[in-house]
Amino acid sequence: MQRSPTNKRFDSDPDLSNIVARKRKYDHDISDSFKLFTDNILKKMDDWKTDFNINLLQINDAINNLIKNDLAKLNEIVVEVKAEIDNMRKEYTEIKTDIVRLKTQQVATQKEINSLQQSVQFNADQQDEQAKKIETLAVDTKKTREIEMEIVKIKQQNMQLQSQLNSSEQRERLSNIEIVGVPECKSENLQDLILNIGKHIGVDIPPNDILQVNRVSPKIKLQGRPRVIIAKMRTRLLKDNIISRGRKARITSRDIDVTGESRPIYINEHLTPFNKQLLKKCKELAKIKQHQFVWVKNGLIFVRKNDNSPALKIISEEDLKKLSVSK
Repeated sequence: MQRSPTNKRFDSDPDLSNIVARKRKYDHDISDSFKLFTDNILKKMDDWKTDFNINLLQINDAINNLIKNDLAKLNEIVVEVKAEIDNMRKEYTEIKTDIVRLKTQQVATQKEINSLQQSVQFNADQQDEQAKKIETLAVDTKKTREIEMEIVKIKQQNMQLQSQLNSSEQRERLSNIEIVGVPECKSENLQDLILNIGKHIGVDIPPNDILQVNRVSPKIKLQGRPRVIIAKMRTRLLKDNIISRGRKARITSRDIDVTGESRPIYINEHLTPFNKQLLKKCKELAKIKQHQFVWVKNGLIFVRKNDNSPALKIISEEDLKKLSVSK
């Protein structure tokens, strides 16, 4: 059987595969180009987006900074305004308080004015009476001055009398000695004690020359201190010898056979209470004024600043002023 001839149109073209290959290659190139273009576009868009975001952040930061600065300034202004308002309130309160105080003072001042007016009226009413009292007072003052002058005269006379009385009392004691520090004993014989003192200091004391001897109680008795012994001698010379020798000998109770603990014994002139106080004050002042010597002779008090100074006789407290001016 003979095959019919093949239709040439339906026969395979040997170049069709190349065409398809080229077409596929072309399509692939276009796809790659489009993809590259798309990638470039996307990249550009991403870059734009990034730049936009950065710019947006910068704008936001700038706006935020401006807002913060404005808010800070606004807060400062608010604080200042608030402080100013507080000051105004405080000043208003103070002004209000001052106004209340002024009103109170005004009321008080008005009362004082009213009271002053009443006082002025009262003083005016009393002026005549005061004038009369002043006249009476002037008369009384004159009388008072006269009385004061009389009192001064009386005081002077009294001082003179006291001085005379003290001098008289002291003259009666010119022959007396005062023995201080001799312990007391119930069986003591004061005359024998005086004789023993005379033997110890080397002064001959005849028993008949001791006219009177006894212990004397002080005005204020001190616990443990014996009463002083007062002895009246026949002559002032004997008295002076006993005092002079006794001070040099520095006698103790053991020296004159007095039992008990040995105690120092002092022999002094027998001064009146007034002269004793005067002697005490004189010694105190002499120590302050640096006077070296204070002594008593025949009932009189003497003081001397140093060996080259004259002796000052002190017979009254007024004489103590001599110590301040003596050289």
